[in-house]
Amino acid sequence: MVNQLEFKKRRDFGQVINDTFTFMRQNFKPLIKTYFTFCGLFVLASMAAMLMQQYKMVNIINTIGNGRNTTGIGFGSLYGIEYFLTILFSLATYASMSVAILSYIAIYVQKGNQTPTTDEVWGYFKYYFFRVFGNSLLLMLMLGVAFIFCLVPGFWLFPFVAMMFPIMVIENGSLGYSFNRSFKIIKDNFWVTFGTLVVVWIIVYACMSMVILPTSLLNMVSMFGRKSPHMSVTLSMITTVLQSLCQVFTIIPIITISLAYFSLVEQKENTGLMERISNFGSNEKPVDSRPEEY
Repeated sequence: MVNQLEFKKRRDFGQVINDTFTFMRQNFKPLIKTYFTFCGLFVLASMAAMLMQQYKMVNIINTIGNGRNTTGIGFGSLYGIEYFLTILFSLATYASMSVAILSYIAIYVQKGNQTPTTDEVWGYFKYYFFRVFGNSLLLMLMLGVAFIFCLVPGFWLFPFVAMMFPIMVIENGSLGYSFNRSFKIIKDNFWVTFGTLVVVWIIVYACMSMVILPTSLLNMVSMFGRKSPHMSVTLSMITTVLQSLCQVFTIIPIITISLAYFSLVEQKENTGLMERISNFGSNEKPVDSRPEEY
């Protein structure tokens, strides 16, 4: 029997990345079930908004390419209701994914590395979703401003913002508490945390690109293979659907930041070590004393 992954332990850069995929392999089916159960509706809403936005943009490009657009492109043409719905539902999708996977991990750890049930995850999800979603709007705005005015502050804030979400769910932290706690545990470990997240996101984007690349290339060939630029509506729609489905890969960095969180907490506070010492000689598994309903 394969031993289940232990979260509460110190890990270096390579161990965090390796254990990310170990945990994915050991919990693949329940993780995918959790993802589609709690995030499926948001993914579909985001996909619908993206399809409307893409259809609109393809028509604009084809109209310009055929020389039928003589009035130019206005602000409303580029940034209509579809554009803002795409942003809103994309944020909701990421928030729901973060809450669902982090809730799964929090219960997994509390149950002594045992797979959570859907009802247990739902108890956490309905309690934390609106908190995380509301706070994510503020945090994404802060990151956006930091990247727009100067790239360095945006990259510097990135690991601290990413670490806030596990703190919100695992420690039941408020926005202010999670912000301060994030800086506290990442202190003296910034570059390791930053490098780990960058490597994992590169892997995620590479996986997404492998899925999306064929239709994107075909669309480019069809666009520039004519006398006037013309994008294929069908290929553009297929690419958009694939982009939405590829959001499932975002589970990977959520697991990575969770492992990094437990590793940093263990380095500074030794909570896992103290638990193992207190449970030494006992064969009983830790009991989840947290109520399932909120």
